[in-house]
Amino acid sequence: MKKIILFLLSINLLWAFPPSEAYFSELLSDDGKVIKNTLKVKKIDGGNYSAYFDGEITLTGVLERTDNSDVDIIYSALRFYPDNNIDLPFLFSLVSADSYNIDDYKEFERLDFGVLLENIKVELPEPLNKRFLGAAAVRAEVTIRNYSIFCEGEAGKEAYGDLVNIKLLDDVQIEYFSKDNSADVYYHAGNSYYIKLEYNSKDDYVNIRDKANGKIIGKILKNDMINNGGLLLAIDDYYGSEEKDWCEVYYMPPNAKDGKDAIYGFVHVSQIKLENGDY
Repeated sequence: MKKIILFLLSINLLWAFPPSEAYFSELLSDDGKVIKNTLKVKKIDGGNYSAYFDGEITLTGVLERTDNSDVDIIYSALRFYPDNNIDLPFLFSLVSADSYNIDDYKEFERLDFGVLLENIKVELPEPLNKRFLGAAAVRAEVTIRNYSIFCEGEAGKEAYGDLVNIKLLDDVQIEYFSKDNSADVYYHAGNSYYIKLEYNSKDDYVNIRDKANGKIIGKILKNDMINNGGLLLAIDDYYGSEEKDWCEVYYMPPNAKDGKDAIYGFVHVSQIKLENGDY
């Protein structure tokens, strides 16, 4: 398991900032609208390079879900990208280390990347409501509350908010990532690099579970992985501090053409290994 962790860390440190644009950037409009805006600076914390806002904003743009890489994990990210003509406040760096007074930091620039959203009980259309091997997006009018920003330079920037309401403006667009059985140890799709895994069990199959030590939802056949082109991808290093020795994965069976047929779940690390290596 240690080698998986080191591989993931080495990859994700290079991608520890949000995507610079939406995966479906062609859906963004030059005629977006702000329906309501009561955002007001509540606090600026120069020590933590952060700013927090009261109020909420309702505006148009693109709501999108795809996997993103962070410092130590690959996570399923729900992001909102404002339309091209709409501004959300952002400050790229707080240059003065001598003063954390809010009066010293009143100049904000335009947010030019997506807001990472926490869904607060909003019903989302499939597959925006779940993790899957692909990307999905929809034009929408959304309401964001508890907006905040973290702005320690280019590689440390992020914007956050709670999604509290949504009105769909068009149909959901979906792209499932294609299968890649190349010799490369990495599988690059969307905004993330996944690590390819090999079969490492003496048994004829390995169980995939819905959570660590949870319900069996599928099987990985040894013959399929070794001889028929089954593709197993590591998503996370392990699942939680209490449930180590479980790896979060996507599995694409031999007949899978793309991520639409991928199985998302968990396998025990004793049953798998890194390609061309072991633990």
